Amino acid sequence: MVDLARLSFGAAAAERDVRRGLDAYFIESSAYTRMNSGAKTILVANRGVGKSAIFKTIAHRQRDAGGLVIELAPEDYSYEFLSSAMTRELDGAWAKLGAYTTAWKYLLLVLIMQEVTRRHGRLRRGAESQIYAYLRDNHAGAADSPFDSFVSYLRRIESIKVGRYEASIRTRELQQLYKLQEVNHLIAPLVRVCERTRVTVLVDELDRGWDASEDAQAFVAGLFQACMTLNELSPSLRIAMSLRQELYDNIPAIYDDAQKFRDLIEVISWDEEGLWRLIAGRIRHTVADCRTRSDDDCWRAAFTQPSWSFRYMVDRSLCRPREIIQYCSHALDHARANSSRSSVRITPRDLQAVEASYSAERTRDIAAEYRFQHPGLLGVFETFRDGPEVWSREALELFLLDLATGAVGLEPEARRWIDSRDPDAILEVLWNVCFLTAAEPQAAEVGDTPDTRGSSRHAPGGAQDVGESPRRAPTPRPRSHGVTKFRIHPMFQRFVSER
Repeated sequence: MVDLARLSFGAAAAERDVRRGLDAYFIESSAYTRMNSGAKTILVANRGVGKSAIFKTIAHRQRDAGGLVIELAPEDYSYEFLSSAMTRELDGAWAKLGAYTTAWKYLLLVLIMQEVTRRHGRLRRGAESQIYAYLRDNHAGAADSPFDSFVSYLRRIESIKVGRYEASIRTRELQQLYKLQEVNHLIAPLVRVCERTRVTVLVDELDRGWDASEDAQAFVAGLFQACMTLNELSPSLRIAMSLRQELYDNIPAIYDDAQKFRDLIEVISWDEEGLWRLIAGRIRHTVADCRTRSDDDCWRAAFTQPSWSFRYMVDRSLCRPREIIQYCSHALDHARANSSRSSVRITPRDLQAVEASYSAERTRDIAAEYRFQHPGLLGVFETFRDGPEVWSREALELFLLDLATGAVGLEPEARRWIDSRDPDAILEVLWNVCFLTAAEPQAAEVGDTPDTRGSSRHAPGGAQDVGESPRRAPTPRPRSHGVTKFRIHPMFQRFVSER
């Protein structure tokens, strides 16, 4: 009998999991390999698919290999402060994107100079000694955060752009700032230092505190452009950033630039094989008796009916690791709370018992993920309460027409973008956020478990789960206009079906 007393699926967020074994059970995906090698430098993905896990693992392993790593954390930037502190483009008649790009280049170069100086001590010889002298004269003993240095340089540009200067003075001063004249002469010696020690800069979680403001968009787009420019300096200097899919899709300056740099962008996606391995690795790490067991054996050790359990959870997810980890953890807590023993296996009834709370959490998370693009989305989801699970296209379009014309009540926040909108456009939004999916193929039904041929027949607690592998090859999602019958995605269904 396997001792499951210490079974844990880890934290859903990589920043909390990094000290709890993330490196031990991290899956070295092709996305990780390309980012770690520097072949890709922009990581794009939805929430919960492992952007931070990849960056945390890169940072840990490159430090172990002797490289220098700089991690910029969420507290290093504040969109709300930028919006309140900087003059609007229209008010100041200044183009922000160029200013933000320059400020990012300045900040990144200063951070890299500080890091190599800490590693190598005082650089005394030749041109490299100028790096030490510059930091001594301009940043010695500075307690400012990286964000403070960024804003300081940005304000220098703003003061000239917006302030009252003679045209000739303004042009000359701006040219000096935009050309980074203050540090430009230090780039060549800095590159030489980087060739001795690889330097990696990782900028993560740019969506934390995101407010979709003019300054927030310029901040992220400026970083994108700065990364593209500075990465050309040396193969030994690599600046990488992660970006949530929604931000990538909805910042015009990034999207336009991305067409030129598509070969440097890595988009993360997961298949069912990877999710199966993900959970098996976490079981193997925390259960001593599973250390040498296969992935399938690890699942059998933790779940009474692994194939059915996996299929049930995946059908109620968007194939994001965080969702599966979250579901497994909730089910494990339920199993332990309802057993006199701490070492228990998860049953189908445990998964069903926590489905309502899991569905509510995930529904709110998805609505929050799209809160700037589609504010009040949770209220739109809630209009489907007490409605059918499966809709014909005609019935759905009639309902969405009532929603758009005000016949169905809706919170004011959502009403602003829903009002008078074409039903097909609302349907497309609900399709794109995966609230709606095609009615076929159907997800595993509550109360079903697989028989020995892999079909779904028996009630939980019945025949042992020994069917064929529950993992399916990924199939392309059809376009919404070709679908004639829709269903509410199983991940959201319990939320809209319960009061």
